[in-house]
Parts: sequence; C-alpha cells; structure tokens
Amino acid sequence: MKQDFENDEWMKGARETGFTTPMHYFDELTESINAKITVEKFKAVVQNDGYAVPDNYFEKLQANILAKTTAEIQPEIKPKVVRLWNSSIVKYASAACFLLVTGLGLYFNNQQNPAQKTTSADLTTEQMLYDIDEQVIIDHISSTDITQPKPAVTDTDLENYILTNYSQNELATSL
Repeated sequence: MKQDFENDEWMKGARETGFTTPMHYFDELTESINAKITVEKFKAVVQNDGYAVPDNYFEKLQANILAKTTAEIQPEIKPKVVRLWNSSIVKYASAACFLLVTGLGLYFNNQQNPAQKTTSADLTTEQMLYDIDEQVIIDHISSTDITQPKPAVTDTDLENYILTNYSQNELATSL
C-alpha cells in the first residue's frame, strides 16, 4: 500500500515537471542500443571512411574539364562522328519496315471498320420489303390522300428567277 502511494506521488511529480517519454520508447530502446553498438564495432574494424580524393583534385578540376572540352587548347582532339545511316542496306531495310508497318495498320483498320459491315437487322429489314405484295403497296398508295400544294408562284416570277440566276450557256446546255 505504501509502495502504491509512493508510485502515485512519483507519477504525479513527473507529470508536474513535464518530463515524459515518447511513445514506444522502451520497446525500441534495445534495438537502438544494439544498432549503435554494431556501428561502433564496424568503425573499429574499418580505419578510414573508405573514400579518398586525389591530391589537388579540386584545384585541377576546372583545368581538366576545359582541356577535354575546348578544341583550341588541344587541337588533336576531334569530335567523334557517328553516322546514323551507315550503309544503303540499313536505309532500305528501315524504309521496308516502315512501309510494312503502315500497310498492316491500314489493312487492319479497314478490316475493323463498322461502316462497311452489314448487320443482320439491315438484311432482315431488306428481306421484309421484298416479301410485301405489290398489290398491297398499290392499294396503300391509292387509299392515302397524297396531294402536294402548288406553290403560289406565277410563271413570270419563275422566268425572272431563271434569267437572273442562270447564264445563257447554262440554259442552252441544260436543254
């Protein structure tokens, strides 16, 4: 009981001072200590950092770069020219490949064009029209009142329109 009272006082005092440990600190503490021990052992085995820079490297760096890039300083350094089309065989082979790929693309594009394919619904509709008896069509047309209204245009208006919109040559060739 007395120990619980002391622990409660200690926890209360810790909260008042503001000192707390991060979450999962004690769970990760052993891994952190072991990692630091491993690094210290490795440093004892390896005496240097493993990287070394030659003497006066940075002092000579700019001069070395200029010597390699400037042709005026060393005229014997000539740029290397690599030809893209080394021989005529490569030219013709690449042209043949290009034509082959283009031709295959056009062929397959035309094969998959849905505008040229006739569907079975179109064929069915067309067959139904052929199956209708001619007399039925004639009776239907004669029974319906198909009258087109005549335009309210006089002959003189038509003549004036033709004369203003067409030339003599157009009128002569159309007859």
